[in-house]
Amino acid sequence: MRNLQNQAGNAASNAQNTSAGYGANASTISGTLLPFESRQLTNPAGYSQQDIGAMLTRGLAGAGGATAGLAGAASKNAATTRNPMGFSAALDAASRNRAKAAAGVGEGVAAQNANVKLNQQQQAGDILGKMYSTDVSGQNEASSQIAPDINAAVNASKSGWLQNVLSTIGTLSGAANGAANINNSFFKG
Repeated sequence: MRNLQNQAGNAASNAQNTSAGYGANASTISGTLLPFESRQLTNPAGYSQQDIGAMLTRGLAGAGGATAGLAGAASKNAATTRNPMGFSAALDAASRNRAKAAAGVGEGVAAQNANVKLNQQQQAGDILGKMYSTDVSGQNEASSQIAPDINAAVNASKSGWLQNVLSTIGTLSGAANGAANINNSFFKG
């Protein structure tokens, strides 16, 4: 019977150690992830400056190339016809279109960066919520096993030779009282 008590006591200790282990692991993981995710939640990084520069370069290269081609054609035509004013309206329109394309590319990159930042914030919030939930539920689950293990130890301590003798005496005295009641009812009736 002592073996059952020891097993129940060991189970309670194991549950306490497991709970403490979950807490320690959660603390270690949180020490690394929590600051990063908190920064992402309050100040998301978005695209790096190099990525933004590359996106702007790609976006502006087409507009610049088209404008340069038109300017080259205008210069050639002006030299050939000896009329430099013949293409001024076309060059003005090309310049306006290039500026418009540049503004559109800049706005597009800024909008994409804003969306990336918003997604980073949402992901950080989700991760922080899951971290909290996992840490708390794992620790609570392990802690909730302690009380049943202690109850098992207490119940295991209720058996032994003294408890068995007391239980037998209780059973015999209950049987004797029952027999006396039957005997009394038999003689009265």
